[in-house]
Amino acid sequence: MRIRVAAVSLLAWATAVGVYGAESSQSAPPVTVVRSAQHRLKSAKVGDAFVIQVRTPESYAGSETRYPVLYVLDGDKCFGLAADTADWLAWAKEAPEIIVVGIAYGRGRDDWWQKRSRDLTPTKDASRLWGEWPMAGGSAKFQDFLAGELFPFVESHYRALSDDRAVAGISFGGLFAAVSLFTRPSLFQRYILIAPALVWDNRRLWQYEADYLARSRALSATVFSAVGDEDEAAILTPWAEFNRLVEGRHYAGLRWLTQIYPGESHISVLAGALSRGIRRIYGK
Repeated sequence: MRIRVAAVSLLAWATAVGVYGAESSQSAPPVTVVRSAQHRLKSAKVGDAFVIQVRTPESYAGSETRYPVLYVLDGDKCFGLAADTADWLAWAKEAPEIIVVGIAYGRGRDDWWQKRSRDLTPTKDASRLWGEWPMAGGSAKFQDFLAGELFPFVESHYRALSDDRAVAGISFGGLFAAVSLFTRPSLFQRYILIAPALVWDNRRLWQYEADYLARSRALSATVFSAVGDEDEAAILTPWAEFNRLVEGRHYAGLRWLTQIYPGESHISVLAGALSRGIRRIYGK
């Protein structure tokens, strides 16, 4: 009897593997992100087209509520992670429900890798610390795209709050968010800076901060900045120094929150820092 049951079970397993294996390789539908949509938005400011990925919260369809928006840089890599992380945290009531918007290129890894340097860096890198980036230095145009094209699009097509925008970025994305804080502070009210490449162009960010300080001692924003302690010195040293600089300014209205993750690298820090960042920037 045991042999017969085992044989039947093995046959059933083999049949299932065959059926599901055939379906997954031939006719199975793709996995989709629920409550999401994808738009193609052509930018006159940048002179390129972007893929805009939008995930609405669970209560969206049954309400008239307007929601905060988290804009996620490097959407080609980060949108799914950010959308699901925000959904989990809202489900557990550890963060509010938010709309998540990924900003992507949608044309493959090589295209993404170069164009992110164009849009997320403010200048050419005179130090050439990480090699040559021929497209670098276009973040001002990318800021214009956000302010003049993307934000109006999102806020006219979705019930998005125009006075509660957040941005999340890693590496060059963290650099862009930090530069925007001091050059275009009206773009966002909340910031998640993960392993930010603050050393870019001989620490050009220090100049932007000094220029801002000369204009104002107030800066209304909530910033969460995090690194992994296994990152390279070119990330860790300027990160620590810039934290001390900003904390010593005592800007009125600024919440500057930092965290170091033991045992995490430049890339592995992303998931944990994104989750903690969402909790911290929306927390009290």
